[in-house]
Amino acid sequence: MKKPFERVPSDIARVTAAVPQFETSIGLLVKITGATAIASSNYRWTYSWAAAEITGTTPAQKTVGLIGNALSVSELSNNAITPTKYSYGITGTNIPAGFLPQQIPVGTYVWIVPQRTTTGTMIWLIVNTQAIDGVCSE
Repeated sequence: MKKPFERVPSDIARVTAAVPQFETSIGLLVKITGATAIASSNYRWTYSWAAAEITGTTPAQKTVGLIGNALSVSELSNNAITPTKYSYGITGTNIPAGFLPQQIPVGTYVWIVPQRTTTGTMIWLIVNTQAIDGVCSE
């Protein structure tokens, strides 16, 4: 039996073995798999996602990987208060007629990071800039 603080050959082998080092990451590359409008919100969605990977320069959804839900950071500021604001403070009245904030399209690859709510529950946040698109109606 091993005594406290006694080293055995397997301990030495474990701490001296060369372990491949990869850059640590605080987020995940994911593929958006769905979007659901948040009830009574102003251009905000809850997004479903699946973990992704990159081979060479080609992204793809992992065959087996994490899945979850996330909110978009740029949509958190969207509000219905007059004047209406979207995506980091764009005033709604300054958007040309026919243009509106858009959800992140299904199939888009995005970067997500973990965050804790005030109750300690983990939620994922998408780091992106919300698109505003449409057809000029003037």
